[in-house]
Amino acid sequence: MKKLWILCLLFSSVATAAPWQVASRLQTFYNGDRPLVSRIYYPTHAQGQPQQVGGRPVFAGIPALPDAPTATGHFPLMIISHGSGGNNSSQAWLAKALVEQGMIVVAANHPGSTSGDSIPAKSLELWQQTRDISALIDAMLKDGTWQPRINAQAIGVAGHSKGGYSAISAIGGQVALKDFIAGCQRQPRSPNCLFYADVNKNSISATQFDANYTDARIRFAIALDPGMVPYLQPASLRKINAPLLVIAAQRFMPGSDPESLGAESLATHSGQQPIKAVVLPGSNHFDFLQLCTPAAPEILAEEGEAFICGSSPTERERAHQQTIAAVLAFIQPWLSAPAGNR
Repeated sequence: MKKLWILCLLFSSVATAAPWQVASRLQTFYNGDRPLVSRIYYPTHAQGQPQQVGGRPVFAGIPALPDAPTATGHFPLMIISHGSGGNNSSQAWLAKALVEQGMIVVAANHPGSTSGDSIPAKSLELWQQTRDISALIDAMLKDGTWQPRINAQAIGVAGHSKGGYSAISAIGGQVALKDFIAGCQRQPRSPNCLFYADVNKNSISATQFDANYTDARIRFAIALDPGMVPYLQPASLRKINAPLLVIAAQRFMPGSDPESLGAESLATHSGQQPIKAVVLPGSNHFDFLQLCTPAAPEILAEEGEAFICGSSPTERERAHQQTIAAVLAFIQPWLSAPAGNR
């Protein structure tokens, strides 16, 4: 709790500049034959009436200017990676806050693990999502519109749940398939295992599952209540190539069940790069998703997933603001780089 308040105080000093106007557009990139339908959030000098973008029946969108011209300058780049069943708008609330401080943010739908296309056997090919992150960086640095606007010395990655693991993997965190199989045999109903209960895990390539997918261009990483924590190899965490901020939920599900993903334990494995951890009091794993619409509880109840919006709007908004505070304090060294003319 003390760490969180310190970060909140830091936030009050780093977010004092007038915020940038947020713009958004859709663009499709590719990782081989994997289409990465991406929403790009970016600063603009344009004026106008923002529209709600990225909204869905269950989740609220954010206000942005669709397809507005990009602002002049060189901006840090952040890739945001969603969790299983998520999409390129799942962390739009965070993208908005980052753009307001002068970042370009890209979030893509990860095939086989996204809304309407979430297949456990495909999702368990964890390395695909990490490779998507690198493919997005490749694409943005080659794109004629975006490359001139990016500060290539200030590239970061963030993710939630499975995407949080992917963010850690992209800076050198590694898992071991044999440990994952053994762990799920011991605790088949644990949050990390339940979604993959019917997958033949022995059919997964251990070589690809266990490999190192470090992208040396990434200078910082943020993991929001990441998955796969028990299976991340401590030796690999001590060798990650960039500072890591872990923001953990107090519990996995809403309510009184104390079970959590234990993400805060990752801080005990700091090595050549620091790993900082913050636990958000009273929060749950799903509080890192967008705010829920008034219709969400009824829609989700029909699907047996009411827990996704189990927090009150006030509780979720509080978790968002605490997360933004911690993130902006953490990334201040990269935000401090010259960001062009406002």
